[in-house]
Amino acid sequence: MQRLATAAGLCLVASALAAEAEQDAILGTKVGTVDVQLFIPGGVKVLRGILVHAAHYKMNPKDRWAEVCRTLGFAHAALNINLKETNRPVKLRKGLDEGLKEFAEKSGHPELVNLPFAGVGHSAGGMVSAVMLKTPERTLTTCVSCGWIADPAKLSPEAAAVPHAFTLGAIPDAFKMLPGIEERFLPARKDGRPWGLAVQWECAHDWGNSAAFFAPWIVAVCEMRLPKDWAPLAGPPKLLDVKQESGWLGDRASVEGNFATVASWADYKGDKALATWFPNRYVAFVWRAMMSKDSPVTLDLAAADGSAKLAGYNPKSDRTVMANPGVDLVLTAAVKEGLGVKSVAFYDGDRLLGEAAQAPWQFAWKGAAQGPHAVFAQWTTPDGKQGVANPALVVVRARAEK
Repeated sequence: MQRLATAAGLCLVASALAAEAEQDAILGTKVGTVDVQLFIPGGVKVLRGILVHAAHYKMNPKDRWAEVCRTLGFAHAALNINLKETNRPVKLRKGLDEGLKEFAEKSGHPELVNLPFAGVGHSAGGMVSAVMLKTPERTLTTCVSCGWIADPAKLSPEAAAVPHAFTLGAIPDAFKMLPGIEERFLPARKDGRPWGLAVQWECAHDWGNSAAFFAPWIVAVCEMRLPKDWAPLAGPPKLLDVKQESGWLGDRASVEGNFATVASWADYKGDKALATWFPNRYVAFVWRAMMSKDSPVTLDLAAADGSAKLAGYNPKSDRTVMANPGVDLVLTAAVKEGLGVKSVAFYDGDRLLGEAAQAPWQFAWKGAAQGPHAVFAQWTTPDGKQGVANPALVVVRARAEK
């Protein structure tokens, strides 16, 4: 009887630990003046990377970045510091390293100290680049909405070779972001660096719709660089080098209309050194939608059960919608009066979802997979001309929310 009771007790403990492992977890600590928080998605037995925010981000286990991490099997680190302090990147990196050591002991995820980083940030949050590029061998990619964060002339060759993505507002303002294109982005491209750039037409120093570009970029680069046979518990990975010839290119001279030119490296006809680089065709198609200027077509989206709805179009506002799994999503192309349209196709990046041949130009998207999707509408006029609407980021949750 005693043996049976002991066995039952052990089963209960094992069940409790298993249930706890299935739950999301947020850990926190303070390293000097740096507040460090870590989100670990439930059900991930062995993590494969860490998405990092440095400044300007408050941890939220239910937002788009949590679901991106869930998709990739990543943890999510949020670092915050008083922005008036000096030597912030050094302090932030110390906070990240020491915080991960502490969390590795507390969380049951000893692999945390071995994991590579992917970073994202806006404005002062662009410090994430300096934080991560101290160890370029562990940096998958950095995505920053800011123009002067990375100077290829001051980066080590290894750090400059890390894929960088940038978004900038096209409206000049006191932050003086636009000169970064000529002073930093183009020199990096001329040196063959895998750097990408999306300009947001009606934004100044705004985050705008950056997430629609950054989320698929991060997913694509992580898939490109993480070795499939890497065992995170055994030690840090040897990240795969990025060959720009394996990516796609976008013609920056073709962005004044509604259908910018993109092509694979082999098929690109223009000056490759002046083009923006992408890790794959999916991200290239999203960039083309981002670049659609004064689009006469706007994408609308709503869940069929009313549980989610994309906010009305505002170029300075984020266009992300969180959707529950298993719910039909109705995509609608709102066409400006006077534009003749023959058909509308709806895309998830480079993947055709469906088409509409008549007004109200709608399509019901069924069975959207968990994770981020950059969605847009592509129209064709009676004379065969094509254009694309600006994209929205649709993030399908792993678990339904009320």
